[in-house]
Amino acid sequence: MDPITIRWDRTVIHPGHTGDDTIVCCLTEDGQPVALILDDEHREALGLLLVDPEGE
Repeated sequence: MDPITIRWDRTVIHPGHTGDDTIVCCLTEDGQPVALILDDEHREALGLLLVDPEGE
């Protein structure tokens, strides 16, 4: 089974309080909405990977 390709639609819904999830809004190739849900730990990990892919 091939993975579904999604693209970020430039919308992020930030948590109101610590412990709330961040929602990264995306779209499939045919325009269907998809949400990537990140808790505090995963949001921080993804942010660090985007800023410093080599982990230095």
